[in-house]
Amino acid sequence: MPEKKRALLVMAATGNYLFSVGNVLIGLKKHSPKMFDDIVVYTDETATEQDKTAIEKIFPVTFKIYDFQIKNPKDRERLKYYSNMPYARFEMLTYLDRYKKVFWFDSDFLITGDISGLLEYGQTGISMSADLDPYPKSHGVHMFFIKDVPGYDMQARAYASGLVIFSDKLNNPLKLRDYLYEKLDKYSGYTKYAEQGILQLMIEDFKLKVEEFPKLVYHAFPQEDKTQAKLIHLLGGTKPWQFYVGSAYDEWYENHKQWIALGGGEAFTFEKMLKPQKEDFTSGDLFMTYQKYFYGDRRYQNILQMARLDEIAANQTIEQIKGLADMQTVREAVNYGRSRLKYYRYKLLSKITFGKMRKHYKKKRRDLKARLKQIRAFLKGK
Repeated sequence: MPEKKRALLVMAATGNYLFSVGNVLIGLKKHSPKMFDDIVVYTDETATEQDKTAIEKIFPVTFKIYDFQIKNPKDRERLKYYSNMPYARFEMLTYLDRYKKVFWFDSDFLITGDISGLLEYGQTGISMSADLDPYPKSHGVHMFFIKDVPGYDMQARAYASGLVIFSDKLNNPLKLRDYLYEKLDKYSGYTKYAEQGILQLMIEDFKLKVEEFPKLVYHAFPQEDKTQAKLIHLLGGTKPWQFYVGSAYDEWYENHKQWIALGGGEAFTFEKMLKPQKEDFTSGDLFMTYQKYFYGDRRYQNILQMARLDEIAANQTIEQIKGLADMQTVREAVNYGRSRLKYYRYKLLSKITFGKMRKHYKKKRRDLKARLKQIRAFLKGK
């Protein structure tokens, strides 16, 4: 048999999320370019040649279609938020006949430093981090299920599955792979977070000793101490292609600009915001023509900030004016809330535009500021 290679990276994403895989690989090339011998990316039929070609400009990659589906349609529907791609990590175990170590990275990672130290782990056959740091006293495997699985220790130590290392120290890896799929079908009605709980059952059933790597260095969550972090897992509301959280993750946007320069497709969340918007004839105002006005180093950060203001305006409530009988007063109050948001938009636009447009928005800002002052006085009864 040929000598095994040192390390393989496995990732997975549906076609519309390949931009996020590209971001991870750009970070990897920047900080740890020689870490892996090979990379395999599982995806689906929606993956475009444009995105696959862009990824192959970062690293040579083998693409594979992953079409596994949970057998129970009800559970498949309940867990569809995660798509079927998280289960592709079970396929890691098929590569241990060719590689000494196989790594799994989730696609919502931000690599900020050299992570090649992870190659030291996997001595027991499996390496993961604790699910949280500091680890809560009440935490346990039960957090990964909607109900307890009979016969298992639901208080066992819980591990984070976003970054997993399997090594050839594992016995019968193909048996483990088959076990994972079997348990997933058996207990899909119990799981809360796709594959995470199923991995925990494997650890208990096969009495695997998990070698823990330092979470706050190699798998930090946004709410945890990130002072030492070289890799951050951008969970939930911290995903930079959906929300802007200050300057904390600006490196992600730098990577994304490189992705676009490589020919990759725009993040699906940005596509709509980058298209020119239509005039809002009901208010007489012009919604942001994002594609025209937002450019330069902070293009994505700016459009996310402005889109957030638009979202707030669209969901403006009238709780503050309940009980008022005068409909004119009601209309003024509602317009006050919307106008206040417009003021902040004009303020930002007056700083990031140039020439005539800057003068235009400065004037609108001044006029609106004066109007807001009048409305406030009116609502106070002065």
